[in-house]
Amino acid sequence: MFPSDFEIIDISQPVNSRTACFPGDVPFSKKLTVSHHESNIINLTAMTTSPHVGTHADAVSHIKGSIEEVATNIGAAPLEPYVGACLVVDVAPLTSGMITAEMLRPHIGEAMASDIGVKRILIKTLEVIDYEKWQNNYAYLSVGAIKWLNSLGTILVGIDTPSVDQIDSKELSTHHSLDERHMYWLENLDLTRVESGPYFLVAAPLKFMELEASPLRAILLR
Repeated sequence: MFPSDFEIIDISQPVNSRTACFPGDVPFSKKLTVSHHESNIINLTAMTTSPHVGTHADAVSHIKGSIEEVATNIGAAPLEPYVGACLVVDVAPLTSGMITAEMLRPHIGEAMASDIGVKRILIKTLEVIDYEKWQNNYAYLSVGAIKWLNSLGTILVGIDTPSVDQIDSKELSTHHSLDERHMYWLENLDLTRVESGPYFLVAAPLKFMELEASPLRAILLR
């Protein structure tokens, strides 16, 4: 039985020509290829953007291997991690620094005790997000936190910052820790209007068979 009524909460960041992106990455831009004014029929546009602009999911091919290996690209990712019951954990305000297992344990311990489940965890660090301004300092996840979440049966972790790793990381140890444990991750969520607690997540990546990431329209149902 489906619920007769539920609240839909958009947890996606807006994407436009002013949206901030990782330094050196390709920002969003559009080109009008056919205008309704001139054609009297339709408007058509083309866009150029990194798939990491705004709310997105990374694939394994983002951190290893060849982009020609379709099986590791985002279009081949399973859908189960991105759709299902989830828990929002609120550690805001946390504008920088490492998120450790010790910081998460009190919140998730309560969830386990009440049988909410922890297969999908979304972590709120920000109470306000300035989408147009890049922040070099942001909260990111420790390898220890990933190991602990994996031990609980977590298959997906989402965060409201640009990356699960620190901006200057060359090893991308958190990304690799997630991959080694066959876990999936979401970045650049917008959880500013979300309270901690259980929800149903819908955040499926688009079926881009030749890309290492995909933008999402992520939503929570309650």
